[in-house]
Amino acid sequence: MDLETDSDQIAIPAVYMRGGSSKAIFFHARDIPPAGKKRDRLLKRIIGAPDPLQIDGMGGAKAITSKMAIISESRRDMTDVDYEFVQVGVADDEVKYNMACGNISAAVGPFAVDEGLIKTFREGKGPPTPSDSTTSQANGLSGLAKTQAEPRYQEIRIYNTSTEKNFIAHIPVNANGKSVSKGKYQIAAVPGSGAPIMLDYRETLGAALNKGLFPTGNPKDEINMSNGRRVGITISDAGNICVFALARDLDITGHESASELTRTKHLIRATRELRGRAAQMVGMCADWNKVDEQSPFLPMPVLIADPTHRAGSGAHVCGRLFLDNMCHESMAGTGSVSFAAASRVVGSVVYNLIGADAAKETTLNIEHPMGIMPIAVEVDMIHEDGGVPRFLTLSFIRTARRLMDGSVYVPAEVFEDEEASVDA
Repeated sequence: MDLETDSDQIAIPAVYMRGGSSKAIFFHARDIPPAGKKRDRLLKRIIGAPDPLQIDGMGGAKAITSKMAIISESRRDMTDVDYEFVQVGVADDEVKYNMACGNISAAVGPFAVDEGLIKTFREGKGPPTPSDSTTSQANGLSGLAKTQAEPRYQEIRIYNTSTEKNFIAHIPVNANGKSVSKGKYQIAAVPGSGAPIMLDYRETLGAALNKGLFPTGNPKDEINMSNGRRVGITISDAGNICVFALARDLDITGHESASELTRTKHLIRATRELRGRAAQMVGMCADWNKVDEQSPFLPMPVLIADPTHRAGSGAHVCGRLFLDNMCHESMAGTGSVSFAAASRVVGSVVYNLIGADAAKETTLNIEHPMGIMPIAVEVDMIHEDGGVPRFLTLSFIRTARRLMDGSVYVPAEVFEDEEASVDA
């Protein structure tokens, strides 16, 4: 990239996009520095971190809006584009690349198509045929009105450089080959509706550690918390690595609002310890007390409980996911993938809660603070000995929309040497 400027600010081409229930700034890889300290300084300055309000940057003071995506044409034969996801800390000074974001992954295909990065058209798949006329996710994946005009779908094969795993996005496109954002599909936590984008995550097992679904080798383990309590956990690595535990084991119902849980300081300390002990167990940190320095975001803690059975929800389980020491306002897409994968293994914390009958269904409906997140999950068989099945389906539907494009500005001093203050 060319960093020359006659101003005290530098303009960098960027696109601001919503993907699912998150937002991110998208860049072409060619427009920003290569991986390293210079890039990290730039991305933090763009987002406005570290600052709890992110007032002098593009971030929205929440983990779900402190995200970036770096896109380029793929150098690999079997994929179309490379996608590097970046999670930037809000109040802390962290920039992390070793994870994924399922919500933001929904926007990768539309960005790639509209930016001219896709050279070959492959016919994609539309969402499942609806069984009724609902336009919401209340009843799983049958969320399309029967009267909705059917667009053409394009298959985009995406390589996540952060996890070194592939996933497939099925993008609705118009007659001119541009992505379609208008549609009747509604997702929880996003007002209005949009065109459905189906994301196939079957190939993402072992996303963080490349050790299969269960990096410990067990569907369930136990940890000793500092309060003397022994807690059963499942560490599941699909999409993103998560650690699941029963909400009641951390003294909550699992039905509280996200804001209430984030304000509950003893719970945040407990979820941090849960993350730290799980991270230490699988080698992501040497000392759980140092997890915020050594593994600040992963594994994502998820506390689960029986659903509230709100009218018509069809929920199988209730989940509260924590990211950056805050409760997620809804449910991470990759967290849902990890959730669904664990739910089909006998003996896991998730399977034990939902029961054998729910595990035989083809959708897992997860109740979260703002609604329902359905994940299509089908396996070759349920192994009674706790073995990991072969996943025939592991997918979810999101919507995405381009919000703004142009340039994002940063002070030129951000590119000075490391000793210089970027805030001078």
